[in-house]
Amino acid sequence: MKQQGQLLAARQPLPLTITSLSYDLAPSQRFTRPEIILGRDPTCDFPLNDQTVSSRHARLSFHQNQWWLEDMDSTNGTHLNGETVTAPVVITHGDELQLGQVGVKIVIG
Repeated sequence: MKQQGQLLAARQPLPLTITSLSYDLAPSQRFTRPEIILGRDPTCDFPLNDQTVSSRHARLSFHQNQWWLEDMDSTNGTHLNGETVTAPVVITHGDELQLGQVGVKIVIG
C-alpha cells in the first residue's frame, strides 16, 4: 500500500512557480497542474501582455517525472537560458525563459 502511494505521488507534478522578470507584466504565480500555457492571450494560464509574446507562446508540461518546455510555433521564439528552443526540452529549478522580449524565471518545488 505504501508503494502505491509513492507511485501516485511520483505522478503528481512538482509545484512550479513562474516569476516575470518584467514585474509590471505579471505577478509570480504557483502552479500544481500538469500543463501550463504562457502567452499574450488573457485566457492563458500565465498571461503576458506584451506585443513580442505570441497569443499562445509556450507550453510547460510535466511528464516522465520532470517539467518540459515547448515553443508553440511562436513568432518571436522561445529561449531557455539564452539558447533557442526548437524541440521539447527539460527545464530545471532556476532556469530563465525568454518569450519574445519577456523574461521569466522558473522555481521548481
